[in-house]
Amino acid sequence: MPSIKASFPGGSGHKLDARLELPEGSIKSYAICCHCFTCSKDTLTTYRISKALAEKGYATLRFDFTGLGGSEGEFSQTGFSHNIADVLAAIEYLRQQHQVPTLLVGHSLGGTAILEAAIQTDEVQAVVTIASPSQPDHVLHHFGSALTLLEQGIPSSIEVAGQYYDIGPDFIEDLRSYDMQQRLQKLNRPALIFNIVNDALVNEANAVELNNWIAGDSEIITLENSDHLLSKKQDTDQVAEKISNWFKNL
Repeated sequence: MPSIKASFPGGSGHKLDARLELPEGSIKSYAICCHCFTCSKDTLTTYRISKALAEKGYATLRFDFTGLGGSEGEFSQTGFSHNIADVLAAIEYLRQQHQVPTLLVGHSLGGTAILEAAIQTDEVQAVVTIASPSQPDHVLHHFGSALTLLEQGIPSSIEVAGQYYDIGPDFIEDLRSYDMQQRLQKLNRPALIFNIVNDALVNEANAVELNNWIAGDSEIITLENSDHLLSKKQDTDQVAEKISNWFKNL
């Protein structure tokens, strides 16, 4: 299937690196797939789901958030608000260059970001989260001793999968400024919520909270024998299949 290299200005003006995965046949709809915290558009979860959705007729845009992957900018100068702004910028790019997306998909913190982005735009018809925290500050549980320094206003760094990322104190303030329980009362759109049994990073309580808080019709699908990153291709294929079947029946 064709994969088109693309770029567009993100929410803070930095050029974001993207790929648009196109179906071989006619396009049913346009979608955006967002990656997890400190990941990239080429992380297997986002890469495979985008490809699998394209196989099912959904032209799917995957992109790197500001400061990550091939995108410009400094990660240390970004936060959750920047992720949301980048999603809105991706929507605008598709609107101007192709067609406005009707489906937003997000993995982990990327899923939490697409929920807030959907609240801020009317065009999106449905949203899908995959192993996503109900509150963005959930990621702070994994900051360890760096959190103590950041709360004292001291810049620090965190380690994720063997790689270090510089973090500024504003990052945690930005995360904590969002109360998704209140925000999701404004999301009157259908939502599909994927929960992973025994997920070491995001437990089932998060999926239950999202299901309870989203104003629109929502549904939880539980995946067994998997992991947070959906490391097996059969897992991402299954997720794409369920998304496709759910979305076409809305």
